[in-house]
Amino acid sequence: MRKVIQSLKVNETIKEHFLLTSLQTKLGKNGTYFEMTLADASGEIKARKWDLSEKDYQLYDIIHKELPQVVLIKGLTRQFQQSMDLKVFYIILPDIETSISISEFLPSAPIQVEETFRELEETITSLQNETLRRIVNEVFYLYKPFLAQYPASIHGHQGYGGLLWHTMNTVRVCETVVGLYPKMLNRDLLISGAILHDLAKIKDYKLEKGIVTKVTDKSKFIGHIVTMAHDIRETARMLNIDVHSQEVELLEHMVLSHHGKAEYGSPVEPTIPEAFALHLVDALDTRLGVVHHLWEKTPQGEWSDWSKVLEKRLKKVTLEG
Repeated sequence: MRKVIQSLKVNETIKEHFLLTSLQTKLGKNGTYFEMTLADASGEIKARKWDLSEKDYQLYDIIHKELPQVVLIKGLTRQFQQSMDLKVFYIILPDIETSISISEFLPSAPIQVEETFRELEETITSLQNETLRRIVNEVFYLYKPFLAQYPASIHGHQGYGGLLWHTMNTVRVCETVVGLYPKMLNRDLLISGAILHDLAKIKDYKLEKGIVTKVTDKSKFIGHIVTMAHDIRETARMLNIDVHSQEVELLEHMVLSHHGKAEYGSPVEPTIPEAFALHLVDALDTRLGVVHHLWEKTPQGEWSDWSKVLEKRLKKVTLEG
């Protein structure tokens, strides 16, 4: 995987291949320019090209409808509004002889995908409540073929395996929480909710060449929370399980309430201990996923880019000894 962006310094002239993920024409004080987003496995950087030529416009016509696309860029890094961007001298498509795969530029979660699937499957098998085990098993295998390809969000747990990583983290932390409150929390219900809570996010994003290119209409109309609650009920019906049984309704509640409050997109608020636990664990790992993304792309000793999610910058420091 190429990790050039993470190592860039201000006032550095570079000539390098990047993954072009967005390209727009904009009008500034000095005329029309290209505004671009360039990416590799270590992060993203904004880039701008002024003094557009006929060749630039011809290139735009070729590639702006086929993004993401690998391009060769020469430019100068500079400080721009408290962050670094790239002033582009030229942008061209790679030579035909140059062998480059888009996968070289894509981030991936720090997990072994097959081992993570195996651990999740063993966790499902360990559920003692037969009704919950049957529903979770059926829904999980419905989503499994697509699960590893998607991120958990655009801001954290990104790249290949991101959603799988977040799901496994949530399950592991929930197992620890059950150990701390064994009399209050039902392990089967909490773990079932942890496994299923975000799987329907694969229907929230449109994925092209491994990159999330937009949020789907289904996400805007319905969203992954309601989609998963619907999947739970339909799966129970398919398995001839009473959809009004306590297991089905409580599992639906776990999913429907895991964002905590209406302003965070939660149709209902948690009303049972297991739902409170899942909400808090999910929020913890979601925020840490954002922190991890910033940490990964920030050079040692430097401050990160501004995070809209965290509403702050972070300093990457390591305590010696």
